[in-house]
Amino acid sequence: MSGFTKDIIARTLIELLDEKPMSKVTVKDIVERCGVNRNTFYYHFHDIPEVVEYVLKRKWDEILNSPRESNSILECMEEMADIVKANRRMMLNVYRSVKRDAFLYYMNEVSGYVFTRYFEKNTERLEIDDHERMLLIKYYKCLYIGLLMDWLDQGMKEDLSEQIQDMAELMEKRKDLLHNLNN
Repeated sequence: MSGFTKDIIARTLIELLDEKPMSKVTVKDIVERCGVNRNTFYYHFHDIPEVVEYVLKRKWDEILNSPRESNSILECMEEMADIVKANRRMMLNVYRSVKRDAFLYYMNEVSGYVFTRYFEKNTERLEIDDHERMLLIKYYKCLYIGLLMDWLDQGMKEDLSEQIQDMAELMEKRKDLLHNLNN
């Protein structure tokens, strides 16, 4: 029953974050909408930011527990972008709130996991050693989080998937830039 109640409170917060900014959501809003009393809320969570962390962890767990295997770096990025896009308003409201650090923490954890899973699966095929694998994971994690933060900062107006695809095409087309920097 305890997990069920936590999930109801979390789903209610998601609904409210689709309607208004996190700064406007109150415990009263949550308990009235989901039909529990304040004591029940405080039994499960200390405050609204703790519910936000719970919600974010659950969203990212969807990726972590996904049996889906990515066949390319682009698919890894798409996998993470799909979760954010499917919860567009909620993610933007959380990102713009005081829980931005929690959002970025979970994004970092999830992107690290997704890229690690990809490179572990493809290490032999790509002929990379452990050191190179760790550097590539760090590189793509930073690239993805940077693209995501920029997209969120711009109000999610552009298509994130398109930006990821454009970035990949540009990197492929302009490999020469890396070589010119070393000369």
